[in-house]
Amino acid sequence: MRGWSVWTRRPNRPMGGWETPMLRVAIYQARDGMVVAMPVLHPRRPEVVLLRPGAVLDPHTIAKMREIGLHEVWVKYPRLDRLNDYFSPGVVQACSIVTGQIRTALDSVIANAHARLDYVSYRRAVSGLLEKFCERPKAAMFVHELGDGTSAALRHASNVCLLSVLMGIKLDFYLIHERIRLSASTAKDVSNLGVGAMLHDVGMLRLPQAVREHWEKTEDDSDPAFREHTQIGYDLVREQIEPSAAAVVLHHHQAFDGTGFPVKHEEGGAPKGQEIHVFARIVAGADLFTRIRNRKGPNGEPMPTVRALKLIQTPEYARRLDPMILKAILNVVPAYSPGTIVTLSNGHECVVTQWSVDNPCRPVVEELMPPGRSGEPEVFDLRTIPELSIVRAEGCAVADDNFAPPKPHAYDMMHGWNVPGNRADELLKQLRKAS
Repeated sequence: MRGWSVWTRRPNRPMGGWETPMLRVAIYQARDGMVVAMPVLHPRRPEVVLLRPGAVLDPHTIAKMREIGLHEVWVKYPRLDRLNDYFSPGVVQACSIVTGQIRTALDSVIANAHARLDYVSYRRAVSGLLEKFCERPKAAMFVHELGDGTSAALRHASNVCLLSVLMGIKLDFYLIHERIRLSASTAKDVSNLGVGAMLHDVGMLRLPQAVREHWEKTEDDSDPAFREHTQIGYDLVREQIEPSAAAVVLHHHQAFDGTGFPVKHEEGGAPKGQEIHVFARIVAGADLFTRIRNRKGPNGEPMPTVRALKLIQTPEYARRLDPMILKAILNVVPAYSPGTIVTLSNGHECVVTQWSVDNPCRPVVEELMPPGRSGEPEVFDLRTIPELSIVRAEGCAVADDNFAPPKPHAYDMMHGWNVPGNRADELLKQLRKAS
């Protein structure tokens, strides 16, 4: 197959290719003859599909994918039909619609600081995403990797939004507890969380370019000029979106330990702990993880997910986050997603088939069978084989990035969660009523 099979994706056109099980293959692992399973999008023009499902890779095409900066591709692998539950064209399409709404919002603000924001369309896009998540909950674990765009700002906003919504769904019980004045069904509705996450960095677009470039290079959030973006963004949106969504825009840099911004000048400090709206706490976690995950290696390669998850648990980062939000990240972002090709310490190349939050770095993996080989592949349950570990994934060496829970049930969101007796009874009633 010489050159690209390029076509422009229409918003409501089915994208197919999910009937056959798939593997997520790093470009360096792509081989002649592999068959594309999911559309390959241009990394800088996501409305353009470079390869349709069913396209057969050849050395020329693989070289071109490397040349334009693609890092991975999904290919068909019929042996692993058990992975079908992890993929959904409806989820991918809903993610694309959300990204399109974010693009429209950012373009409007760039063109006109007083632009009217289409809150109804934003909320409708998030609601559509929630609907698809409910239909295929396992497929939802991949959406933090699907946000894309023509600019770093769009990619970041998309990924933060998608991850925030995922975390909000997982945290329904916590939202009911934190939003005590609301009915259970209203408290756990994360539509406005999604809208706030979509627009959380809109104020960045009104900062001088030099300020934005300095931030992107250093991530130094002590710069007073950079810190102004939260207030600028809040002033842009506060009369156009719901207060809970606007709170995200204003407070997504508030740290749980009180070291964030903006500061309440009249009180001499920043809000901390439960003083920060729970939606802002969620987006703060999604924002931090996404920024860590998008840091580039020496050769421009993205940071492997497992390394980002290990880093966010270190005191430097964990102190900034609500502990429940940190657990939520670990519950919705697999260290090694099902369908990922990994290399074990015994040299076997395998594919991840099962993942558990109880021990994220020790999934069940299955030997990757070369073409033409007969027989059954060997299965390794790393939870029961302590002498084996994953040493390579996502094109990176990860032997030093694996981590284990610091204690039993450390990542269980309900374990050790202290709710006063009367409040616990009330919460239980609310949960039963809302379910």
